[in-house]
Amino acid sequence: MRPRTSLFLGSLSILALLGCSYSDHDYNYGPSASYLVNAIAVADIDGNGQPDILGLVSTDVGGVATQGYVSTRLQGPAGAFAMPTRFGVGTEPANLVVADVNGDGRPDLVVANAADQTVSVRLADPAKPGFFLPAIVLATPGRTPLDVAVGDLDGDGKTDIVVAASGANNVMVFLQGATAGTFSAPVTFPVGGDPQAVTVADLDGDGTLDIAVATTANTVSVLRQLQFSPTLVAQSAVDYPTGVQPVAIKAADLNGDGKLDLLTANYGAALSPDTQGLSVLIQGATAGTFLPPVHYTTGYRSTALAVGDLNGDGKLDVAVADAGLPGDPGSVTVFLQDPATPGALLTPRTYRGAWGPMGVAIGDMNGDGLPDLVLADGDIVVRFNNATTPGTFGSPQFFYN
Repeated sequence: MRPRTSLFLGSLSILALLGCSYSDHDYNYGPSASYLVNAIAVADIDGNGQPDILGLVSTDVGGVATQGYVSTRLQGPAGAFAMPTRFGVGTEPANLVVADVNGDGRPDLVVANAADQTVSVRLADPAKPGFFLPAIVLATPGRTPLDVAVGDLDGDGKTDIVVAASGANNVMVFLQGATAGTFSAPVTFPVGGDPQAVTVADLDGDGTLDIAVATTANTVSVLRQLQFSPTLVAQSAVDYPTGVQPVAIKAADLNGDGKLDLLTANYGAALSPDTQGLSVLIQGATAGTFLPPVHYTTGYRSTALAVGDLNGDGKLDVAVADAGLPGDPGSVTVFLQDPATPGALLTPRTYRGAWGPMGVAIGDMNGDGLPDLVLADGDIVVRFNNATTPGTFGSPQFFYN
C-alpha cells in the first residue's frame, strides 16, 4: 500500500475537533481516537475569487480505521478563513482531486479510498456554494485506490476519472456517461508495475489527453493516443525509469520549451532514501517521449510534490513533501529553478515539518500576490511566502481540521 495510508495514522493523539461548522456524518471520538491530514488541495470552491483549503483526513478509533472526510477551510477576506466544514468520504482516503466533473462550472471532489476499495465523487451543491452533495461511489473491488486524476479521455466533452489502484498492473478508467455524474464500469490499460500515482495531461501535444502512471517497478508508464470509441483499442505503455518507489507524479513544462515534462516524488530505498527523492524527466525531441531522469536529493521519504513559480521569476519551481523516518518530523524541500539553466533546479532549502508532511499544494493564501505552501502535516499547515525574499517561507501556521 502507498505509504500515505499507513505512516502515521494512529500515532497522533487527537488534537481537538474544534469549530466544526457543519458535518454530514457523525463522529463519536473517544480517548483513543486519532486523525491525520494526509493530502491537501487548494481551489476556489465557493466561487468568491479566493482560494480555499481542502484537507483529506484519515481517522481511526482504537487503532481501527473509520470514515474519513474532506475538511474545507473557506477563505473570505484575504487571509481570513472560516472554521472547518467536513464532508464524509471512505475509509483510509489516500488522495483527492478538486475539479469540475459534471460540467456545471463548480469544483467537485474525487477521492481515492484505500480501505474501502472505492472512489467517492462528491459533486458541488448548486444551492450552497462551498458545499457538496452526497457521494457517488465507484467500486474498485479487489483493488486499493491510491490516487486519482481527471480529464476528458474519450473526447465526448465530459470529464472521466482515472484511478491508480494497487493490486494489478493496470490503470483503471471510469468514463462518464451521457447523464452527468454517472460512470460506466471501468476499463483498464496495462502498465509496467503496480500503480501508485497517476496524472492526466496532453503529453505529446496532439490535442488529446494521455495518462502517466508511477509504478512499483520504479518507472513511469506513459499511455498515449488512447482510443475508446467506436471500439476500445488496447494500448501498450512505454516505461521510463524514475527514482526508487515513486508515489506521486506531476506533469509540467519545467524547462519552458512548450512541452510537458514529468516529475515524481519517490518514497525511496531502505538505505539513503533521500538521494532520489525527486526525479525530473524532461521531454525529449520526439513528442511524448522522455529523457533519462535527473534525480535530486530531498528530505527523507518523499510523498508528494507541487509545481509553481514560487519566487516570481517566471520559471517553475518545485516543492516536495517529505514524511521523514519514524520519529522524525519530516520536512518540505523547496527547489527554485536555476535561472541560467532551464529545467535544472538549484540546491534546495529545507523546512522542518511538524508531524511528517504527506501532501503539498501551492496557492496565494493571504492575498499578497505571492504563492504560499499549503501542507498536509498532521493538520493543515500554511507557510507564507516572504515578500522581502520571495521563494523563502515563514514559520508554520496551523489550521485545525
